[in-house]
Amino acid sequence: MSHLTGSGRRDVLRDDLSAYAASFEAWLASRPAELVAAARPLPVYAERVAVTSELMRALFDEGWARYGWPEQVGGLGGGILHRAAMWEALARHGVAAMALFEHLEILAPTLVAMGDAGFVAGTLPRFLRGEERWSQGFSEPEAGSDLASLRTRAVAADGGYLITGRKIWTSWARYATWCLVLARTGPPESRHRGLTAFAVDLRSPGVEVRAIEQANGTDELAEVTFDEVAVGPERIVGELGGGWGVAMHILAHERGTFAWFRHNFLYRQLLETVETGTPAADRLLGDALLDLAAVRASSHLGLHAHASGAALGPKAAFVKLLLGASEQSVNDWALASDPDLAVGPPDDEAAARRQDYLFSRIVTVYGGSQQMQLDTIAKQILRLP
Repeated sequence: MSHLTGSGRRDVLRDDLSAYAASFEAWLASRPAELVAAARPLPVYAERVAVTSELMRALFDEGWARYGWPEQVGGLGGGILHRAAMWEALARHGVAAMALFEHLEILAPTLVAMGDAGFVAGTLPRFLRGEERWSQGFSEPEAGSDLASLRTRAVAADGGYLITGRKIWTSWARYATWCLVLARTGPPESRHRGLTAFAVDLRSPGVEVRAIEQANGTDELAEVTFDEVAVGPERIVGELGGGWGVAMHILAHERGTFAWFRHNFLYRQLLETVETGTPAADRLLGDALLDLAAVRASSHLGLHAHASGAALGPKAAFVKLLLGASEQSVNDWALASDPDLAVGPPDDEAAARRQDYLFSRIVTVYGGSQQMQLDTIAKQILRLP
């Protein structure tokens, strides 16, 4: 393939997944500076955001991050399997996590499928390059698990809409440029049928973002308030009143195929602690390996379903449960292999692992609680009363 240049090489990498993976592997083996920086343990979240953004810039400029996205919105073609190969290789070469660019695999597929084509073509390349970042405004102080009861409103005005309300536990909003906001455009009694999804520029007048420091010391979450924030009709994602369908499309990725991308980094985390473990903790190591194997198998099926244009539907609940279990079992092993994580004065590496451990305690709650996933399985798959 070395004799190919320009569009010929792009066509090969787009059409031949093995060629893409091999070429990307060779680039990573050259140890570009952005990769080296992103592979360092960084307990200060702002620093993590900065180095991950620089890595995204390098991946975009070299073309790697553009594969897997349609050409009409700034990509180079190919599909989700290109993205799966990219993130797996990055984890294998030492990148600790996708950080706030997890939303590339949660929000971007929905933006591409359901957003205004012109708007997405203008914003997705900046997202892929790390220049702009996205957050997701669903949960509210009185509408967490019951999403259909949310109170943030969007009122028609001057050829667009004015959004007023408050969102809570909004991941990465402090660092984000955009927020995909679910707001009510119908009456309260319309429940899920009266919701609309909007892409809101967090730099707009009337937006206030207040960071929330978590128990692990990071400021990944935030509270966001909207006071008559103006958005144009081109910022509607999906259809007016079709926000519930947009939310379900997003959750199919958050609870399904996202597990593939995330489990690669968990496996890297596990490998880094194998040498420090003790025989007394071998059972925890075995549990973690089995959990990760289950996630890999189930999420791999999800990847190929999405690659063929199919949807996981309620089966995504299984994947979400398995990923939550593996997050916790990997970190249970990490704590058992280094008990000083709980009380000892940490260096950067130990501090990052402590953050990971504390974060793993909440993974059965966010993105739909464990109880909600079990309820979905019972009602929609097992058809229990």
